[in-house]
Amino acid sequence: MRIAVVGAGAVGGALAGYLAATGRHDVSLLARGAHLAAIRERGLTVQTPTGTLSSRPRASDDAGDLGHQDMAIVTVKGHGLPALAPSFPALCGPETLVVAAQNGIPWWYLYGAGDDVTAEPLEVVDPGGALWAAIGPESVAACVIEVLPARIVEPGIVAHSAMPVLAFGAPRPGDHAEKLAALAGAFNAAGATARLPADIRIPLWSKLMLNMAVGPTSVLTGATMGAMEQAPGMAAVQGRLMRECLAVARAWGIDLPDDVDERLGRGSGVPGHKPSMLQDFEAGRSMEIDPIVTAVLELARRRGVPVPTIETLWALTALKERAARAG
Repeated sequence: MRIAVVGAGAVGGALAGYLAATGRHDVSLLARGAHLAAIRERGLTVQTPTGTLSSRPRASDDAGDLGHQDMAIVTVKGHGLPALAPSFPALCGPETLVVAAQNGIPWWYLYGAGDDVTAEPLEVVDPGGALWAAIGPESVAACVIEVLPARIVEPGIVAHSAMPVLAFGAPRPGDHAEKLAALAGAFNAAGATARLPADIRIPLWSKLMLNMAVGPTSVLTGATMGAMEQAPGMAAVQGRLMRECLAVARAWGIDLPDDVDERLGRGSGVPGHKPSMLQDFEAGRSMEIDPIVTAVLELARRRGVPVPTIETLWALTALKERAARAG
């Protein structure tokens, strides 16, 4: 397959490295800056817990250089996607499957969300329906990255501390089954773990519950995963956030168990890791507030679900971002 990874930073670079290492696919990268220059010059290196993957995929900062793909795996964070909408026609032919690997509520969420739900863009994560028009929800599938704590060590070199665990699925269960099975098989053959749940919204919301608990709270506190796990009272705060998120999911027909205490009790396993939202804040980059927090508030409003802790979190985190930019 011809597979382009769009937004090949830490996570995208790691995924590209696994696909390219098998030698079975024509893998290319849409990247930028020093990372792109290093990949062009020396290739892509992915340092994994079981060894090093080296490859020399094609790489460019111009989608037109890559051409139409069988698949485009998009790892750009959700709030940065609308700006990329003009790039997709250069990558996507009529048969291209766009695999969106973003945290939070995605732009396509209302497509296939139920017989009583109007299929339409979700304005808070797709202003003006730019992605809906450029890609089309019928041509998209989701990748939920359940485990992949990755970072760029230096340009051209990506490292991750735990083996990838990925879930793939379409907004309407059963769509794109053959292509998604082939993609999952490619990652499994390369040593990652990829699965095909019956409903991709279940792992999507399960991951979102964790993102809700650790992302904004790490920005407000500046704490690593381990520091938050050890802080008195923090588990109670995170538990309230996760249960409010769970209530919204259930209001939209997602049957998730209440395993919040068990999840918080077992810890992250990566105590020194800084959540990606904190990494973005410290680097002066915009954060995933809209996909992870604001969109959940919108879905809660539509179904009349009270979420006072999430509302407080949203107000504080958004204010901290505005204050940092103003300073």
